[in-house]
Amino acid sequence: MIAETPSRGSSRFPEVRLNLGTRSRSSQIVLPPFVQLAAASAVVAFALAVCFFVLARLGYERALADKQAAIVRTETASAGLGAEVASLRDKLALAARDRRRASADLDRALSDRDRLRARIAELEQKQSQLDFAVRTTALIETGPSQSAADPARPEILISDVPPEPEDQSRSVADLARQAVAEVRRLLASTGLNVDRLFPQLAQDRGGLGGPFVVPPKADPPDAMTPDKMEELRSLMKSLPLSVPLDHYQLESRFGPRHDPFNHRSSYHTGIDLSAPSMSPVHATAAGIVTYAGYRSDYGKVVEIDHGNGIATLYAHLHRYIVSVGQRVAEHEQVGFLGSSGRSSGPHVHYEVRVNDEPQDPEKFIGLARVMPAAER
Repeated sequence: MIAETPSRGSSRFPEVRLNLGTRSRSSQIVLPPFVQLAAASAVVAFALAVCFFVLARLGYERALADKQAAIVRTETASAGLGAEVASLRDKLALAARDRRRASADLDRALSDRDRLRARIAELEQKQSQLDFAVRTTALIETGPSQSAADPARPEILISDVPPEPEDQSRSVADLARQAVAEVRRLLASTGLNVDRLFPQLAQDRGGLGGPFVVPPKADPPDAMTPDKMEELRSLMKSLPLSVPLDHYQLESRFGPRHDPFNHRSSYHTGIDLSAPSMSPVHATAAGIVTYAGYRSDYGKVVEIDHGNGIATLYAHLHRYIVSVGQRVAEHEQVGFLGSSGRSSGPHVHYEVRVNDEPQDPEKFIGLARVMPAAER
């Protein structure tokens, strides 16, 4: 049995007495104010803890819900982005396919254009050189004997007077002089001073006169003998008409220019052709190597003698692969393009010398467009 007795003490925390008793025994418990204060504090703390827990639980559930919503939104956005990426990939594949087709069509068009240009150039060259080939090919390749074997047939005249013997030597000489004149015209079309550079093709100049004297039956002094014809054939074959590089960019021409290092006025004795380093450098005509080594500002040099006073020089090489005395054919490789010596970058300095005098290589290169292939 529990009974509460009237309390005493302060009005805020009155003293509480608890009487506990049974049939045989009884006891009394006194609750002082501080115990009451502790109990009240414990009750308040418990209530606050319960409220904090409830609020924390609600906040956690709300944060969890927000996180799940964010995950859903992220997955939705990711799915949309994936669909967009797939669409872009499809478009990129279609664009790449169209580009390949366009590139293939462009390559075919360029190839057709190049073939057409080559064909047009070939036809123009054949047309422009047809007369030269007809008049000079047989004469230069076979000599005057074969030309004289089948002279033009004169008209048959019915007469009682015995026919005069045909002057075959005069007709052959006329054809030979025409051939030399044609060669002179082609060489002069490039701007070369033919009389000074190639005396063997020089024409007679000055005044003519004197009494008429019947020439002897021997060949006239100006006749084109087999030796002269062979000399003419050798001259035409010794002309360096090609380019030392398969693919190149013309950087500096022959003649006056500003020096690339000190920017002062100078004279360029060749042409500069640039290309990727280690590109093959070829001989522009058949000949014999007269120098292969290092030569001051020229760097590593190869010089080739083509006969008839014509020589070519290839400078600033990275490496040469020929030796002195070696005979090389036209377009045979003589070295690799580099930048040795006084050079600002990979290129080949190409010179053409006639009787040890530098000439413009572009004139010889341009001559290849008008010189028939049968004559080279």
